Amino acid sequence: MEQLELSTSAESFATLKASGKLGRLHRAVLRGLGEARRPVTGRELGQHLGVEAWRRLPELERLGFVERVGTRKCSVTKVRATAWRLI
Repeated sequence: MEQLELSTSAESFATLKASGKLGRLHRAVLRGLGEARRPVTGRELGQHLGVEAWRRLPELERLGFVERVGTRKCSVTKVRATAWRLI
């Protein structure tokens, strides 16, 4: 089952990338982090942007644009979550 999930995730990622939508999502997430002016959780950012920003944050971390700055209680989910900021 896990192998199937990985292949569908990879397929979805490739489709997003080929369509150009991935770049637009990355830019939206980066813009949202800049507007936040403080570290935010992925769900907080997603609520602000209206997209699932939390999915893009690890990708942007690997690309060197954002970093994790600890954990705190998320205002959306009410549980501890990773906080992110622009580098």
